[in-house]
Amino acid sequence: MYAIGSLYRQIGKRNDLVLCCTADDILEAKKAGLFSIVLAFQSSAALAQRVDMVGIYFRLGVRSMNLAYNQAEAAADGCMEPRNGGLTKFGRQVVAEMNRVGMLLDLSHTGRRATLEAMELSAAPVAFTHSNAAALYDHPRNITAEQIRRCVDTGGVIGINGHPAFIKEGTVSPTCEDYLAHVDYMVETAGIDHVGLGMDFSHRPDEQIPPSRYARMMAEGVWSPDTLPPPPWTYPWKDARNIGLLSEALLRRGWREADVLKILGENFLRLFRTVWKRHD
Repeated sequence: MYAIGSLYRQIGKRNDLVLCCTADDILEAKKAGLFSIVLAFQSSAALAQRVDMVGIYFRLGVRSMNLAYNQAEAAADGCMEPRNGGLTKFGRQVVAEMNRVGMLLDLSHTGRRATLEAMELSAAPVAFTHSNAAALYDHPRNITAEQIRRCVDTGGVIGINGHPAFIKEGTVSPTCEDYLAHVDYMVETAGIDHVGLGMDFSHRPDEQIPPSRYARMMAEGVWSPDTLPPPPWTYPWKDARNIGLLSEALLRRGWREADVLKILGENFLRLFRTVWKRHD
């Protein structure tokens, strides 16, 4: 909660940022030329094993949450957890409560068995907001054809991840073509209405993760050198300012403009409008 309060203060000091809680908020921000921020958790740890915290965080503006971040958590096993243990009883309660209040269930970082169980249980569409195709690179962070199909069955959306560690085996400097291969595969497998962008930009383009944080995450077992090689990493699209180049690349490949717009955000907006139904 302290982090949310700090973010609110930061937004209050800026005239170019706006916190968005609805799909219409995002559209209004775009019209006004503002940068939209949506609050999301990459883990359910903030719940402190209390399911009623889902509604409290929703009221504070949190609109999306992962069940686990790589490791085993109270709600589910993460994608790096060897036992692949699936959802816990608490995790099942969390999924139901997220459905009830209208919070998007994000299954990126979550273990494969847990994602399948969550999609079977969820009464609302889900998302893999930043996950690539395991068929192109069998990395624990990437998802299988079964996971993709099950996400589509819920009406969900998959965001193609731009982080260099998850695009092509054996390199942390993938090309734009390497990234586009995941876009093509995902559209062929899921359909054009279920694919978006999940670029995973988490630092300024001229910075990399601090060595001290990388070492700490390795020591805690959250990451491993095999699954996340040490920086420097080279993103195929350097930062968000280069998304226009991605659009141009898709158009050169013969994509229709209407389909490019779906990838750029219309599919996620539709998902948000469907899931974020409650605002009390």
